[in-house]
Amino acid sequence: MLPFSDILVTTDGDDDCRELADRHYSRKTVGAALFMGPGKKVVLRNPEGTWVFAWIKSKFRKDGQTGWECSIFRNESERLSSEIIIECEKYVSGRKFTYINAKKIKSTNPGCCFKAAGWKQAGKSKGGLVLLVKP
Repeated sequence: MLPFSDILVTTDGDDDCRELADRHYSRKTVGAALFMGPGKKVVLRNPEGTWVFAWIKSKFRKDGQTGWECSIFRNESERLSSEIIIECEKYVSGRKFTYINAKKIKSTNPGCCFKAAGWKQAGKSKGGLVLLVKP
């Protein structure tokens, strides 16, 4: 792991990150060794292991999206999620996007922390997920 400020660059096999991923609603296989799919990956975390933020750039996508997707963000720290998002944006360049499953979260404002970080809603997926994009 490489330290930068209070952010560490790691892998999708990082034990602390996998434990956080296991508690995220998007986790497909709880307990699996890896928590991301195929593609170019940038996995970020704090030294305490209380948040994980992961970018993935997939070569082939069925949804037509391009750029870096935030495939998982779980924050169990006391820091504001929007601040963490803004810091993690610095690790990749180009278009950034993410999907939020409004049915699986408690908030009445899906993606609120991303919106507070300057992301904009750009529609929904075929399956009804909220698409957010960083302009």
